[in-house]
Amino acid sequence: MRFRPRDIGRWFGSAPIRIKLIFTIGLLFFVLVSILSFVVIRQGQAVLNQRLEETCTMVMRHVSKGIKDDLLLYYRTDLDANSRSLQLGHIRESILSVYNENIAGLAYVGVMDRAGIIIAHTNTERLYRKLAPADSAWLLTLEATMVRERGVNIEYIHPMYTRRENAEDRRVFLGIAVLGFSKKTVMEPINQITRAILTATAFIIFLSIVIIFYIARRMTAQIELLGHGLRQVSSGDLGVQIQVLSQDELGRLAMEFNAMIVQLREKLQMQKFVSKLTLQMIRSDSTGTKLAGSGRKHEITVLFSDIRSFSAMTERLGAEEIVKLINIYLDLQARIIEENNGIVDKFMGDQVMALFLGNRQADTAIHAAVEIQRSIREMNKRRRLNHEVTLQVGCGLHIGEAVLGHMGSQNRLDYTVIGEVVNLAARLCTLAKPGQIIVPGEMISSLSGEYPTIHLSAVQVKGRTQPVEIFEVDYDRSMIL
Repeated sequence: MRFRPRDIGRWFGSAPIRIKLIFTIGLLFFVLVSILSFVVIRQGQAVLNQRLEETCTMVMRHVSKGIKDDLLLYYRTDLDANSRSLQLGHIRESILSVYNENIAGLAYVGVMDRAGIIIAHTNTERLYRKLAPADSAWLLTLEATMVRERGVNIEYIHPMYTRRENAEDRRVFLGIAVLGFSKKTVMEPINQITRAILTATAFIIFLSIVIIFYIARRMTAQIELLGHGLRQVSSGDLGVQIQVLSQDELGRLAMEFNAMIVQLREKLQMQKFVSKLTLQMIRSDSTGTKLAGSGRKHEITVLFSDIRSFSAMTERLGAEEIVKLINIYLDLQARIIEENNGIVDKFMGDQVMALFLGNRQADTAIHAAVEIQRSIREMNKRRRLNHEVTLQVGCGLHIGEAVLGHMGSQNRLDYTVIGEVVNLAARLCTLAKPGQIIVPGEMISSLSGEYPTIHLSAVQVKGRTQPVEIFEVDYDRSMIL
């Protein structure tokens, strides 16, 4: 399978941040260290070559100085064989004395005359060998020292000249001195330096990767914790608390996240003390520009539910028992109201005020009231079997127009309803006996007739000059289809 640059880019783009940091910083560090190592090695080679050249120059001068006079005598035509051999012996002693100096890497020293014959050499097997005509031709024309590699050795070839007086061409070619250095020995220092640099480079790169991994892990660990916290919050869990691993920007971000969660928990708790109607109003007006506006008229159905004989019961129960008991009944009623698309507007002690809006609101409110009474009846049966205290409620309902809007001061507002419909429903609730549901005659026409009603005696209600016709919803009889 062949990877294309686009595939690599896609993989790198989807890789974890930790891998990206390690790869990017590690690669950058590797390139920088490699360039530095290359520069150091090249500089070391240059220095070594310079030192070798200086050593060769010094040795060449020593050899040339010691054998020039002997070479001049060697070329004299009037010398006999013994004298010539004596001069060759002097030349050989001179190069042996240089060889015996134990110069690092020096493998051999040799001298060739201008005929291309080796007349002196530290390796006696090469004496009197004659160079090939091609080699002899260009070697004998050298004007300056030449360096060449020959097998495992590096040769420095130095032409020797002398000067003569009273001649147009004062330079006289005497021969060639050759110094052979072992390449392995000469390059050993640079090889040692190279190995040391490469070892140090590998160690530094490894150490840097470990450090980068640690730093990247510390950085990404905080990011991963934040991501995990966000996933928990998105799933509805506000009990998450992010561990702060550092004091840098990521650490401060984690602290801000924790502070945000605390505020969200506080707001969530506060929402429990605010009616859903108020929450809906706030969400529909997030800018707050309508908070100071006037209310609007709506047709609503109001349901009041009140616990009967509760005041007398409080004298026999402790405060904790009272709160626990009343919360059981209020929770049951609130759940039933919300299941029937109603809104719990407020709790007033042991009383519940609920609102119903939209189509068929009157029937929906009656369904909720009936279900409340039936559910409380079933719950009381179970509680009596367990010898627990039981409570009963009376319900009053009414439908009509009311003003829905913000009530209160600039610093403390409530979103609720006011109107005669609310007052009448509250009055009817106070008239309802335990387990009873009372509605005014004005509401009967809004009902579908699902439940039969019982006409009760008209009552005088505060705020009205005429008696109010009231009816009881008979939810114990069979439903009328």
